[in-house]
Amino acid sequence: MKKFIALTLCLCLCLAVLTSCGLGEDEKGPSIQLYLADFPQTLDPALVHANSDVTQLLSLLFEPLTTIDEDGDVSGALASDWYSYYDEVNEEYAIYFELEETFWSNSNQVTADDVIYAWKRILAPATESPYASLLYCIKNAKAVKAGLMTSDDLGITAEDDTLLKVVFEDAKDFSEEEQQEYGIYPYVYDEATHEAACDRFVETVANVHLSPVKEDVVKRYTNHKVDGDDRIYQWGDYSAASIVSNGPFKVQAYEIGKKLVLERNNYYRLEEEMAVDEHVTPYRLTIYYYEGQLGYAPNAAEGLTQEQYQSQRYDNGEIFLLSAFNKDNYGKYADDMETASTTNGYAYLFNTKTIPDANVRKALSAALNRTEIVNNITATGEVAATGYVPGGVYNTENGTDFRTTGGDLYANYTMDNAKSWANGAGSYKLIYLIPDDVKRYANYYDIRDKFVDYNVYAEIANYAVSKWAEAGITVKATGLAYDDYMAALKAGDFDIIGYSVIMDSTDALAYLAPYATMYSGRPVSISLDAKSYTPGYTYLDDAEYDALIDKATYTADPAARAQALHDAEAKLVDLCPATMLFYYTNSYVANSSLKSIGDADYFGSFGFIDASLKNWREINAKEDAESAALEAANAEE
Repeated sequence: MKKFIALTLCLCLCLAVLTSCGLGEDEKGPSIQLYLADFPQTLDPALVHANSDVTQLLSLLFEPLTTIDEDGDVSGALASDWYSYYDEVNEEYAIYFELEETFWSNSNQVTADDVIYAWKRILAPATESPYASLLYCIKNAKAVKAGLMTSDDLGITAEDDTLLKVVFEDAKDFSEEEQQEYGIYPYVYDEATHEAACDRFVETVANVHLSPVKEDVVKRYTNHKVDGDDRIYQWGDYSAASIVSNGPFKVQAYEIGKKLVLERNNYYRLEEEMAVDEHVTPYRLTIYYYEGQLGYAPNAAEGLTQEQYQSQRYDNGEIFLLSAFNKDNYGKYADDMETASTTNGYAYLFNTKTIPDANVRKALSAALNRTEIVNNITATGEVAATGYVPGGVYNTENGTDFRTTGGDLYANYTMDNAKSWANGAGSYKLIYLIPDDVKRYANYYDIRDKFVDYNVYAEIANYAVSKWAEAGITVKATGLAYDDYMAALKAGDFDIIGYSVIMDSTDALAYLAPYATMYSGRPVSISLDAKSYTPGYTYLDDAEYDALIDKATYTADPAARAQALHDAEAKLVDLCPATMLFYYTNSYVANSSLKSIGDADYFGSFGFIDASLKNWREINAKEDAESAALEAANAEE
């Protein structure tokens, strides 16, 4: 009898929990079709990202220690609290993070060791992560990245599963000889500057690319071979099984060029007797990427571009949010458009080995009219660049803007100046990315045969080639699919290359440091005769620039640090190993049935954790029926 009563109470409790969240006993919640981002080449947060909108996906899957809202205010994410600490015994300046109790999408608890593994991986010479320099304020981080110390020397420890200790770099730990060897320069620390360093680090770790990752899963799917496929895959770039996440959503389906399905991570913030949608309302977010899916019938003879396909689906009420535009359809939605700023941009990098004359590199930069590019070519809300560091990046703190303070560093970039600087120019090769690789669709004939590409990077390249010809410089443009593009980038097999600067940071150092020789994030040399670092993708090796980045990295005072960064940006523009063309924005339109998608965070990403969809039960039933019909049709074939 007692067992019966207990079971009855348990069932009543379960029903009460389900009823309280508006779900029936067998219901999971709304399944929302949308178009949020292009198909990602990788969902590994630590690697170079060619997708301009990849942050939209990463921010749903991975949760960093902190978050920054649209007003620039910091709050906890994975970390529930943090505090600065000066260890008088060891004379160490540190910061502690207390972690929330939350779980990976495979039900394992997220621990401080997961954060440590992610950061050690970013700093590992072999990873080639562009985010390495964000962690250089940690004790021994720079020396670890240079291969001069091991990751065991890094100043981060797990005091227990939910307490992370981070010790800051302090020059007193090094002799003068070691300071010269490692490039460590004295911090001037006191109580105030320690607090400033802690405040800046709390902002830094809001970067989604510094999120924890699951060590055993990463290692299991590194250099992974799939039966019947010649390609070697890495963690995060080919299947849902290879991506374990700690954010509000997990990857349920990941089919190259075909679809990406995100499903609620039921272990996120899991507590006993919790309603399934306590923290995340939608059950599933689905993005289909190609013509013909779910019985959609385009003109078979002409096909559709991705933008046309998604736009028609939105107009037909088949998807409820649209975030894919080109210059032909952007204005169509102007009255309903919502736009958020990002801190990312699109740049051209110049190989300083093959274009050694800085004046020629400046000529290549000056010939490009950034206003023409954003008004006539991209024409989807981007902002013409006025310096390498994007707007929205802090100057000294929230409420100050580095770009506004720095002013327009491209003001004298005119065609007349380009022509005067172009003396001695040769013939060059420009590489741009082809985001959709038809070769990767070998098993999807309906995609490959109907594929129609609109590539804005090709349009920009064609414009640039024409402007350079006007300046008297001959350039040939070539498009490469992602794998070949990355190979060319890493090997330096280019003279000029289009590059999406996806940093998602409030710190100007994140954008400027990769051009300093010991901050590039690239692999180190194992030769005893070579330097222990590898310059960045542009091969810039300039002692004055390096000194400015060192000064900014190892200066705690916010005003002095900001000045060093402005000096570094001015030097970068003068050396011109790279030039920014425009800053990305995130624009979207949403159906009136879709509510509560949330405000964008500071980096232009939306959470969707509270999203609701009117009449979602009828919509779910319709989609389930269409999916079943499609599966039956495929089975008959």
